[in-house]
Amino acid sequence: MFLTSKTALVTGGNSGLGLEVAKGLIKSKCKVIILGKDKAKVEKAIFDLKSNLVTSVTCDLRSQTQIEKTVQQIGDIDILINCAGIIAYQPLPVHDSKNIRDIIETNLLGTIYVTRSVLPTMLKKNSGTIMNISSTSGLPTGGSPNESVYVASKFGVSGFTESLKKEVDDQKKNVRILGFYPGGMNTQLFSKSGLTKDTSKFMDPAEIAKIIVFMLERPDAIKMDHVVVNRNKNL
Repeated sequence: MFLTSKTALVTGGNSGLGLEVAKGLIKSKCKVIILGKDKAKVEKAIFDLKSNLVTSVTCDLRSQTQIEKTVQQIGDIDILINCAGIIAYQPLPVHDSKNIRDIIETNLLGTIYVTRSVLPTMLKKNSGTIMNISSTSGLPTGGSPNESVYVASKFGVSGFTESLKKEVDDQKKNVRILGFYPGGMNTQLFSKSGLTKDTSKFMDPAEIAKIIVFMLERPDAIKMDHVVVNRNKNL
């Protein structure tokens, strides 16, 4: 897919991996809409990106109504990258109900609701790409102590992606549903999550974003999917 003049919606595009993906798409002359919950952070991202190819929308992914209205206002979307996510490293008994709901609603239900709002138009025009950013924690071999709720949300994203892929393929539509599974990155998502590890040795989100853009740039006849990226722990 040539990205020039295409329109991409990046959830969580105001920080971390999402922001780096937005930068990469802009370099490829793609029009980018970054979606975030915090208006101040979204506006700062727009200022930092300094491009006439980028616009923004403020939307809480925990709200189905907000999502539907936002997607309707945006209009035609060629590429959807579900990148928004939150995490809290703590034992399950410490999680309160609100914290659990926030993680599940943002990571899993937000992904489902945005996809449901965008997909019908893609199917109708028989063109489009949806990439869901899951995690190595969302794979059968994934999961670490104190991240059980986050892992549950990412297993949900992984299962949703695989099932939706078959659903769309069964309709013989030229819409690509792609899963991407990165390990830990040196972003605030991890550094401010209660994780005690040194995140400075985690992967650079800018390098991960390059892989994502490369996947999106492949011709429609090529579908790079279920890509797992981990850091080299021997370095």
